[in-house]
Amino acid sequence: MAAAEDASASPLSAWARHLANPPLRAAFGIGFCILLAFIGTFTYVNFVLVREPLSLGRMALGFVYFVFMPSILTTPFAGVAVQRFGTRPTVWGALALAGLGLPLLLLQSLAAVIAGLMLVAIGTFFAQAAATGFVGRVATIDRGSASGIHLACYFFGGLVGSAVLGQLFDRSGWAACVAGIAVSLAAAAALTWRCRTSPPDIAMTPEH
Repeated sequence: MAAAEDASASPLSAWARHLANPPLRAAFGIGFCILLAFIGTFTYVNFVLVREPLSLGRMALGFVYFVFMPSILTTPFAGVAVQRFGTRPTVWGALALAGLGLPLLLLQSLAAVIAGLMLVAIGTFFAQAAATGFVGRVATIDRGSASGIHLACYFFGGLVGSAVLGQLFDRSGWAACVAGIAVSLAAAAALTWRCRTSPPDIAMTPEH
């Protein structure tokens, strides 16, 4: 029956079903907030790194982006974490880790800023991986379109982040931009409360 519904549902009706699903809406919002925070961090930190007192040159600035290496190594474990702890604790823990990196971004120490960037990258990558897996589990029909909506919200969050946080950076400085990033992470954490399924929160169970 579910397969027949999948086949007969039009794209618009499938999208309507997804948007009427509160846990899915929350996951879409989490994706939006995560890339907003990520883009806000890694776009505008460049201006901080090249000016005094850090004063990095172009070559050194390029090497800074090796901060993504730890997140590349840790993100594949998001599925394991979700199976063991559930989606909400996993996302909350990842967002908290990213949040711990934000105060470090305000220090006038290159080592501190690099550590902060690593924490933000690890936390946001991990949270996004968990949220993406959640979308695939709770979509009742047409999981492909649900994933598409999630990605659209994710990238739209990046567009909004570059615009809104850019205005904060231009008008009020880096500290205000970091505060905006913190608000976005907090919003993602609040939305995570609605990402609830029947326990255990893992794939391949009848409840999902």
